[in-house]
Amino acid sequence: MKKLYALIFILAVICICGAAVFLILSPDTVPVHWNFAGEVDRMGSKYENLVFPALALVLGVFFAFMAKKESKKAEKSNEKPVLITGVCSIALFTVISFYFMIKSANYAPGTPSGASAGDINRFVNIAIGALLAVLGNIMPKARRNSFVGIRTKWSMANDTVWQKSQRFGGIVSVITGLLLIVLSLFVPGMWNILLSGAAILVVAVLCTVASYRYYKEYKGEENTNE
Repeated sequence: MKKLYALIFILAVICICGAAVFLILSPDTVPVHWNFAGEVDRMGSKYENLVFPALALVLGVFFAFMAKKESKKAEKSNEKPVLITGVCSIALFTVISFYFMIKSANYAPGTPSGASAGDINRFVNIAIGALLAVLGNIMPKARRNSFVGIRTKWSMANDTVWQKSQRFGGIVSVITGLLLIVLSLFVPGMWNILLSGAAILVVAVLCTVASYRYYKEYKGEENTNE
């Protein structure tokens, strides 16, 4: 567990160091926003990028706090799943922040801003797909809680429904994540935004319906046994 706690803050420090290097090497004015087509639509101060290390640090403290809180629950602790979720989330955030800072540093005002349209959306989609695939492997390991996993009023009803819901959610998340990674390589421009939105919506709907179905099955079996 100590290694996971350390990794969370190591990733946050990496994000902070990356931002420091970016501030040293970049001009005062850099691209700070891109539209859905991947084109620069606003220039601003390089110091706006300090939001990346600040958020990374906040995420690190948050997940470490939640994990410590879980560790006090003894045999029902979700300390490890929370830590792994934190590591994956901060790693994703750090990679995306580095990508944006590198694109900002390499931006040439004299070149067409749309030359790499869609690259940003594609990169973010691939990162989201990877996160879904990794988190899908964590879900079945999580015990019933209100922070990690598929949490509906049905899945939270009892441990049996919870475990079935997490197994289903894990499978769906892994499959969706891998499909999102592959499809993002071929889907052009802003369609990647719609693709990721649709993927997350599908996962949410399927997992909600599944938890309801497992709950009804459990109640049916319970009534039969009575």
